Amino acid sequence: MEKTLLKSVRIGDSLYDITLNNQNGMIERLTSIGGTAPDPGKPIGSTQKAGASANGSISNSTVQDARYDVIDAAGLLYLPSNADMHVHLDKHFLGEPWKPLQPFVTLPVQLAFEKQMLGALPTSIAERARRLIDLLLSHGTTKIRTHVDVDPEIGISHLEQVLQVREEYRGVMDIEIVAFPQQGLLRADSIGVMKEAMRAGAEFVGGVDPAGLDRQVDRSLETMFELSAEFDAGVDLHLHDPGHLGLYTISRFADLTSVAGKGGRTAVSHAYCLGQVSEPESRELAQQLKAAEVAIITSVPLDRPMPRVDQLIAEGVHVHVGSDNILDSWSPFGNGDLLARGSKLAEKFGWIVDEALLQSYPLISAAALAPKEGDRASFMLVNAQNAQHAIASAPPREAVFSGSRLVGGNWYTTAESSVYTKLHSSV
Repeated sequence: MEKTLLKSVRIGDSLYDITLNNQNGMIERLTSIGGTAPDPGKPIGSTQKAGASANGSISNSTVQDARYDVIDAAGLLYLPSNADMHVHLDKHFLGEPWKPLQPFVTLPVQLAFEKQMLGALPTSIAERARRLIDLLLSHGTTKIRTHVDVDPEIGISHLEQVLQVREEYRGVMDIEIVAFPQQGLLRADSIGVMKEAMRAGAEFVGGVDPAGLDRQVDRSLETMFELSAEFDAGVDLHLHDPGHLGLYTISRFADLTSVAGKGGRTAVSHAYCLGQVSEPESRELAQQLKAAEVAIITSVPLDRPMPRVDQLIAEGVHVHVGSDNILDSWSPFGNGDLLARGSKLAEKFGWIVDEALLQSYPLISAAALAPKEGDRASFMLVNAQNAQHAIASAPPREAVFSGSRLVGGNWYTTAESSVYTKLHSSV
């Protein structure tokens, strides 16, 4: 079908019919049909209307146009799709037999343990990358930034397979790739393989712990920015180094971002140190990050200090959330549900009033809560009274659309084959 008509979708406090253009993947039309806040005594999405059922079965009876598929959303709430800005498509054990982990001792010991575990897996990087992408889609994520291991031993073999999978999911999952020297940029003599990775198609130069792993803060950082200049790439640094050591590293990173003219193209992931120093110290650095346009990416850890996200937002720093570990050699936890992770962040920082709850969405999504005609049709439908309720409760995804295609949620998993055929072109 050329178009899909979603009837009775709740956007804010009103109901809309949304026309999706299946040819270009855009929202073609938003038609207000009125409506008020949900009746608290009636489950949202339970109303049956002529032409479709709330579980996504399709009929053309309400639109006399063979170009349309019609689905009754029956008051389900529109939310923008998620953007998970820190994942590792090549590291997880999803779909594999259970792997007992070992306690973290030192970073070099953990890196050797991870290498051993990944090397023993019988499945390919590509197969496991597909598993994780499918899981992320099911939870409403349609954009990711993945760090992919490169080092002199494995070369760019992981990257080559992730590049292949990116092509398979083009138009469904937007994938940014960071060439990640997990064993150390300098420590493992990875500069040559990093250049090979950038030539192959990675868009970001990665790095990890310039002090704790590379043992040369300034040289490590300068090498990252030299690579970014050579390949016109962004930079995304894994930083676990603590306290004032980490603070100095981020400050130098911001300086180099400004000198290189890379504002808006660099990020520091994790940055635990921002939660380990005093509030005046972290505020001063936040102001430097704002001026240099350096973003902070957090996975909202429970087991250690994390950046003061409320302070960063107040100072105008761009903050993003990522899943990071999802059942891998570092942690058995994680499920790829970014809406739930955003809920965890709001709870952690005590964001209980409506305005505070709503500020979670820019951290987990790249789109607005209220769509416009001409926007890309990438969104999810959930059973919630409003966006505040959704971030507080992280309800199951009833439907996930990416570029007008149904790609996840209960509609996708329970749909009849005819619905699958009409609304989803397999990747």
